Amino acid sequence: MPENHGCTFELKHVPVVSTTPRESRQGYQKKALRKADSRVYLDKGPRTLKKYLRRQEKYRTKSLRQMRGYSDKISQYKATDILFFLIISLSILAVIFSLSNLGEYLFLSLNAVATKFTLHTFITSLFIDKFNPYDPFFFFSIIFIFIMLFFTYKITRFIEMGMGKKFIVKLFLISGFFSIVFYILLRLALLAYYPIDDPLYLDGVGLLWGGIYGLITFTIFPSMNRETSAYLTFVRFRMTGKSFLFMIIFIRVFFGLIYGLSISPLYFLFYLPELGGILGSYVVYKYRIFTK
Repeated sequence: MPENHGCTFELKHVPVVSTTPRESRQGYQKKALRKADSRVYLDKGPRTLKKYLRRQEKYRTKSLRQMRGYSDKISQYKATDILFFLIISLSILAVIFSLSNLGEYLFLSLNAVATKFTLHTFITSLFIDKFNPYDPFFFFSIIFIFIMLFFTYKITRFIEMGMGKKFIVKLFLISGFFSIVFYILLRLALLAYYPIDDPLYLDGVGLLWGGIYGLITFTIFPSMNRETSAYLTFVRFRMTGKSFLFMIIFIRVFFGLIYGLSISPLYFLFYLPELGGILGSYVVYKYRIFTK
């Protein structure tokens, strides 16, 4: 029993959780008062001390409940949820449009923009990816994109927690804008092979990966030379942020070159424009755009 030994009992094992911002600012004074209170209750005997401990635990439970409730209330209005709702809904719609041979009304194509005036695709293409419903690996492509969306969703919520709702939307859009610029430059470079007004070369692209790369790499830039743990598929590796960024770029360029040089240069338009999302994210990070 406490009264049978000479130790100073200060209730160090009882965690104290702030319930208000004001209490957080005055944490040191509050702790000192609680320690003083514990000595007073100790002098009154073990029964009074037990009551004090139960009351402290009750306050702690109530505080944690209030904090969880506050967090849940904030999550109802997250821009991340709205952003990913648009991605999922428009992606499903894009698959339906592709099956109906109407993909040019959601995917970005300079051919469709010039001949069918689908200017709205500069926006809709940022939320969808290019899938071929007749591809035997179509199902696995869908599974892969949803796994990537899950991890990106977690990262996006983390960024929004620190930077705010508007920043997430602006970062996604500016990354997509750079992807659009990359696509236009590549498409113009292929004019000699695939004229824009030729209906045989309706090269609709989805630029979702540009926004995804922008969101992911924004968390990499602050730790370019710092070694951290990361999951590649389901295997955990330790690597620097610079190595992880290089790996993302290499994989995208590798597949772009393989398909572009062996099958058709049009595949450059499906794999390389999304790298503009990385550049857009770096510009936002480097020059503190939207954070000043």
